[in-house]
Amino acid sequence: MRVNCLNSLSYGKFWSKPDKKTSENAKKDASSKETGNFSADSRTGIYVNPVQTTKAQEGTISKALDELSKVRFSANDIIYMQNLGVSLPFKNGSEAVDYLKSKNIDVMYAEFSNPNVHACLDTTQANPAVLINSNYKDLASFPDILAISEAMFHEAGHAKDEDSDNSIQEEIDCLALNVLAHQYYKGAYPDIFKDQKSPLYFEGVNLYDKLFFDFDPEKKALKRRISEKYGFLNVSSKNHAGSQMAYDVKNMS
Repeated sequence: MRVNCLNSLSYGKFWSKPDKKTSENAKKDASSKETGNFSADSRTGIYVNPVQTTKAQEGTISKALDELSKVRFSANDIIYMQNLGVSLPFKNGSEAVDYLKSKNIDVMYAEFSNPNVHACLDTTQANPAVLINSNYKDLASFPDILAISEAMFHEAGHAKDEDSDNSIQEEIDCLALNVLAHQYYKGAYPDIFKDQKSPLYFEGVNLYDKLFFDFDPEKKALKRRISEKYGFLNVSSKNHAGSQMAYDVKNMS
């Protein structure tokens, strides 16, 4: 099975299945090593192939959901994110886990034609599915479980909209979920993410935590990163009214 996903994303949503011409363009994009912003033709997406999940991998997913259910946000972190223009899709990790279960949203691994994508939400089927890059399917240490749970949190934020629309603001809101979970885990398990080498960390959960909590009040590095990944999207979408940060990101693209 092959479904279509936005290109050049760390995390994202799937779109409807493309026609033949769009598919050919997408396949060309998937074989390209170019990163960053893309032309209109190259925004048609990348492709993924869900892979068979082993019992061990099912165990990793189950443990990640269990850890996510423990996540709580500090009052100061909530205020901090609100001051950045973030509207949080969930109040805590337990809400997200309950939502995924109530909507029968499966979590599984998939081969991504763009290896830089950590996770995506497949909205092309009757029931959405959270897909994690199969490059991470054998990562099963405790830090890995926590990092995978953060990716799940992000995609649960996308799923809550119950649509396939996406925007810069929606990505900001969902990235904030990653970061607040990361903050919780760092408090609950000190030094848990220290010296981790996988791209899931240095291009994902560790990176966005650092960028969101950068001392720079203008958050220039964060805006630059979001612009590189999501700058071609619209500023706002349903349930995600554009903040000043989202407009700043768009103006950088």
